[in-house]
Amino acid sequence: MNDFDNVTPIRSDPALLKPKAKELLAAATWAGNFEPSLNRNYLVKGWLDKGTLTVVFGQSNVGKSFFALDLAHHISKGETWGNRRVNKGNVLYIAAEGGSSFPNRVSALDDPEFWVIAVPVTFAGKASDAVSMVEMVQHLASQTGRFDLIVVDTLSRVMGDGDENTAPDIADLVRNLDVLRRGTGSNIMLIHHSGKDVARGARGHSSLRAAVDTEIELTRDDIGVITAEVTKQRDGPTGYKFSYSLQQIELGCDQDGDPVTTCLVEPISAGETDGAQVNGPALAALNALEVLLDERGEILRDPRYPGTPCVNHKEWMEACIAGGQLSSSEKRETHRRIFNREVENLKKRGLVSIRDNRVWRLNPVD
Repeated sequence: MNDFDNVTPIRSDPALLKPKAKELLAAATWAGNFEPSLNRNYLVKGWLDKGTLTVVFGQSNVGKSFFALDLAHHISKGETWGNRRVNKGNVLYIAAEGGSSFPNRVSALDDPEFWVIAVPVTFAGKASDAVSMVEMVQHLASQTGRFDLIVVDTLSRVMGDGDENTAPDIADLVRNLDVLRRGTGSNIMLIHHSGKDVARGARGHSSLRAAVDTEIELTRDDIGVITAEVTKQRDGPTGYKFSYSLQQIELGCDQDGDPVTTCLVEPISAGETDGAQVNGPALAALNALEVLLDERGEILRDPRYPGTPCVNHKEWMEACIAGGQLSSSEKRETHRRIFNREVENLKKRGLVSIRDNRVWRLNPVD
């Protein structure tokens, strides 16, 4: 006896089907009827789509909230961000970790046009506020229009009694965020921290990464340049980068006459990155790459990759070693080690992208 012996024989009359079977029948589509979906319902093209779940993560003090505020500000105004197209949308920022400095960060923006909630909120466990938040957002939307982005800052502050290191609690968090996402139609952007081992990605249980549609990692180099990189994109290419610094500005003076300051995101242009920050072996490697791209670069017609010429990563390394531009050493291993080190620097600065043993030349705002 097998599992199918207790299944009711197939009925040819749909009216005889049980309600759930009717629902499934209505959802069945002949594969040959599908056509490609060419347009993406995006907020920031290549970075954020509407109605999806996003996580932005990085180490402490890398400026995650400043990054999220900058994105929220540009989306709420419909202004180009990082040389990428933006669709204007209503934004709600849940500042669960903002503290007393958060109003200063918002007031530094040029005429901000989004909503802020700066009270404790929980999106995990029996005390979850997800349903109440949906009700509130829907009420607000009835007066202002639907919301397209809801920032949740940070994951640790909305876990309630949950443990971000356990699969069941992360699953519960994701379920509640899905309630918020489906109930509002918004992209839910979750701000999170890196783990102790930065190479392993976001802190906590790995099931979070599997659940999100978009993952953006923030890193800072030793000269203060912060790079945001799309490290996961469901049904889309990864590798988009945005490089910037945090510019300190003065808001005024306190009661003792001392200046009160905060920071704003200051994008770094291609010229600044190429000239002021890249020199020595890194510049030699970059120049060798550009020669190779001119001579034998090919464009891979695949949506996972940038639509620009690329070359084999090993060919690039061999060209650098053969040219003797990286070091005066006669040891091949020394050249190889310097090449690998400088490639990592170029990647962090958003000047190259490497995937599947192929390398692309990028601008830091691509």
